[in-house]
Amino acid sequence: MAEIKQDKESIVESLEYWGLEQDAGKKLITVAGDPSACFEGDPLMMIRIVRFAAELGFDIHIKAYNAILDKSALLSEANTDDIRVEFERLLTAEFAGKGLKILAGAELMPYIIGSLAENMTKRAMSQFAVLAENIDKTMRVRERRIALFYLCFEKKAALGAVKFLNYSPKMEARIADAFAMLEPMCFLGNEYEFKRFVALCGEERYRYLDSLSKAQRIVYDMPDTKILSRHHMMEAIKSKGDPIFIEDLEIDAADIAGSNIAEGEKAADILRELLDHVHKNPKMNTREHLLRQAEKYAKAALRVPFQKVRRLK
Repeated sequence: MAEIKQDKESIVESLEYWGLEQDAGKKLITVAGDPSACFEGDPLMMIRIVRFAAELGFDIHIKAYNAILDKSALLSEANTDDIRVEFERLLTAEFAGKGLKILAGAELMPYIIGSLAENMTKRAMSQFAVLAENIDKTMRVRERRIALFYLCFEKKAALGAVKFLNYSPKMEARIADAFAMLEPMCFLGNEYEFKRFVALCGEERYRYLDSLSKAQRIVYDMPDTKILSRHHMMEAIKSKGDPIFIEDLEIDAADIAGSNIAEGEKAADILRELLDHVHKNPKMNTREHLLRQAEKYAKAALRVPFQKVRRLK
């Protein structure tokens, strides 16, 4: 997830293409002509002009700003995907904080988060204000900044607002992960818990969550103790060569099947148990030991159904 860079020259060219004007001296953007007529003809221009303000760090001329306040209801006619694209570009702009403040001040938030805009709690409003103030201190990475935005709100309301803008399944999953896994990640107290968590997430998801937690720390000025603790654990685990993922085990499903222990889903279940075993005892990750352990797990799994039958009798 590379940081997004923008060239000022191309931004200005794009601004002119859309019939907008800038006053570099006064740091203002306005519409060439009558703003009300412009917004009536193309309601999306109301979001677009805010996006340009976020890219250039400019304010919107009072005449255009007032026209947005007057015509914002027309945005209900705009294409949802187009609104989302403009909003994502705003969030990854150099002056995203300014863009967020203008969106809120110009009463455009209902077209970004739907009914949530009318039902924001005091905590959510406070979190949003802090985000708008500090988001520019974070790297301009799309998936990270989108999650930071929705994390301002309560989980249920936020996930509903995500659907309002019709994000991709991958982005929805990213935001769901942020709500479900950021907090548990902060309470990983030892290497065993850490390895289990990373194995559950997968390396790519873990790296996303880790980078998101760093960005969150910057925005809300939180201590970095837990982030540093995770990094130290990861370094220690890698330096020792401890297994984290099923692929790190010295045996696989074919070895279990080839030893006539189990096949298919049963073999997969045994591998998961073996992974937990070596998370606790990394030195036990040898072919000989794991095959013996796999036999024990297989026999234990067989005993359970028979015990249930005896109890029924």
